[in-house]
Amino acid sequence: MHVVLPLWLVPLTLSVLIWAGAVFWPSSRGSDAYPIAVFWALVRFSAAAAATLLTWLAYFIWLVVAGA
Repeated sequence: MHVVLPLWLVPLTLSVLIWAGAVFWPSSRGSDAYPIAVFWALVRFSAAAAATLLTWLAYFIWLVVAGA
């Protein structure tokens, strides 16, 4: 007996993992490092957004190429 999962589950799972890593990644502790922590949080969430967009872009490109 085989379990067949929908193909869109792969980029969705990757997106969830990317954002879970961005949200739960430890940040620096300390009141004097607050501006640096904000900067790195912005970098982390920007990287997560870019990685999510690239993941879905690769998925849709694969759909177009595989469908041709």
